[in-house]
Amino acid sequence: MNKTLITSALAVLPLMLSTSANADLKINGGSGATPKEFPYFTSVYKHFKYNDTSDVIVADFSCGGVIVAGHYLLSASHCFVENSITGVPWWNGQDIGNQRPKKFSGGVVLNTVVDEDLIVGLEATDINRNKPKTYEQIVNISGKNSKWTDSDWSSYFDIIVVDLAKYINKDFQLEKAVFLGNPESLQEEIKANVIGFGDTLCGQNGNCDKSDAASTHLLKTKTKLDTNCIGLKLEEYPEPLSYFVHYAQKDEYVCSKSLKYKLPTSKIKSEEGYSNANHGDSGGPIIITQHGNDFTYGVTHVGTLVPYSHMTNKTVIYQTFSKDAMDVITQQINGWNAPTVVEVNNIAKDYNIMVQNLTVSSVNLFASDELSSSDNITLDSDSDCNRLIKPFDVCHLTFNVNNEKDGFIKLGSLGSSLQVNVINKSKSEDLIPYDNDKIDDLIPYDNDKVDDLIPYDDDDNDNNNGGGGGSLNFIALFLLFGTALLRKR
Repeated sequence: MNKTLITSALAVLPLMLSTSANADLKINGGSGATPKEFPYFTSVYKHFKYNDTSDVIVADFSCGGVIVAGHYLLSASHCFVENSITGVPWWNGQDIGNQRPKKFSGGVVLNTVVDEDLIVGLEATDINRNKPKTYEQIVNISGKNSKWTDSDWSSYFDIIVVDLAKYINKDFQLEKAVFLGNPESLQEEIKANVIGFGDTLCGQNGNCDKSDAASTHLLKTKTKLDTNCIGLKLEEYPEPLSYFVHYAQKDEYVCSKSLKYKLPTSKIKSEEGYSNANHGDSGGPIIITQHGNDFTYGVTHVGTLVPYSHMTNKTVIYQTFSKDAMDVITQQINGWNAPTVVEVNNIAKDYNIMVQNLTVSSVNLFASDELSSSDNITLDSDSDCNRLIKPFDVCHLTFNVNNEKDGFIKLGSLGSSLQVNVINKSKSEDLIPYDNDKIDDLIPYDNDKVDDLIPYDDDDNDNNNGGGGGSLNFIALFLLFGTALLRKR
């Protein structure tokens, strides 16, 4: 696959102008995310050592991203790029089994061992932010585990799509998917959520223009998503890197505008701040929830240039999913996006799951070989998905299960299929069926005939030496015989 590397003539601008979101500050004014609220969120985790046997000396949760279509990471290119001229990720050109990022200081490569992990489902770190604490899995993508080839990734400006099929656990299950949204379908301004590991405390001397205490847990904060970036000035827009979009390319980015916040107990104006993504949250999503489903409309790109570097970002720029970006994403994934596990509680009841076409073509699932299921699952042909679904469009797939067993639904063709595992919770209730109104049905017998517990033939008493009295006659004979024996002695 040919890599899509878009460059800019502004590569010669000084890098010091950049306010990329992976520097020192992060989300301000955020609140804690609830457990499993964003299970698709993934953090880029770098840790540095002097050598392979030494302890970790520095660790950094530097960027965010999301898992889509089962095993693809969608993030910002600059989270992985070391050469700002070429714009390629750090593993490019390195030998398989020995691909590692580097650590720089003043443009000089330091003599350290660097490893990079992706922490899928990260919700909390330890108190020192040195290690992940609450998460789904750690995916190591560097060093002896590295297997990167050119076919594993594609980029478009500052969007990167990375295939993790070689690294992510095969039993990884995503109960909640995030879908990629087309910004053309949005209102001009709408409320959205930004998520990441950000600062929640105000800076020194109570000045909330700066936050200097990093969060140990995943945060969300509300902003206004402005698809037209109204009021954004050229002098506020940073374009220092070769693979960043230009200010004039309005269809390639959207903006999130901060909502003002103040500490609940404070009346001091200087303790006001702005709630938004900031340095450190690059690659993370901007999310709008629609009818219970999460949609992201871009990856965190850069903050705007402001007069003083200590100020929080009032406006953050997200590279969005333009038509050209969609083409790159679908060519890399060429599959379907959906949760990879769903639960059902009733047999024969209809259930719906949302699925998204991330292939390169329009597809009717019911008129193609891209939809199949286990024998105990019925796919409803009246489903919303029984129509032509364009790339990036979503539909609701209707199905039901016909017994108490687990099952699966497969989306896509062989080699690029996504399996949705159906966990059947109804079986725990249906294994021992009985009539609630007749508890004694569990041990059937005739209430009027207690001796039925020891069955005999009512109609043929001769078979039992005179029926029910046969036992008594036998006992009497035994006693007489025993008495006679005693007398003989």
